[in-house]
Parts: sequence; C-alpha cells; structure tokens
Amino acid sequence: MFQVLGYFKEYYSNNKFLGTISTEKDREEIGYYGKKSEVLLNDIYLDNKKKIKKGTEVQTIIYPINGRSIK
Repeated sequence: MFQVLGYFKEYYSNNKFLGTISTEKDREEIGYYGKKSEVLLNDIYLDNKKKIKKGTEVQTIIYPINGRSIK
C-alpha cells in the first residue's frame, strides 16, 4: 500500500499527448475510466513549458503520485 502524495493531470488533443501538470483530485474516477473532454477557459502552462491556448478542446486523465510505503 502506498500513500498518495498528490495527483497529476495528463492533457491530450486529438489523441496526441501534450503534457502534464500537478493538481488536486477533481473527479471520483481516476485513471483512464475517469477521462474527461473539456474546452479550456484559460491558458494552461504545462510542466514541459508548453502552453495550451484557451478555447482548445482537450481530453484529461488524472493519475495519483504514489510516495511512501505505508506499513
């Protein structure tokens, strides 16, 4: 068992991976089954220094960041 330290969100556009950001959990389902489509209301700056412009339709997936082992 691992302690969850946080979450990261992956951004895809037209099935092409764009990058990730660190975030909080914003949905019940995590992983592929929690995939959401959304239109961005603000510009997003990814961890890899890329920018996604507002108004872009993207798909997002949330994954946990596992940290320490719980004993």
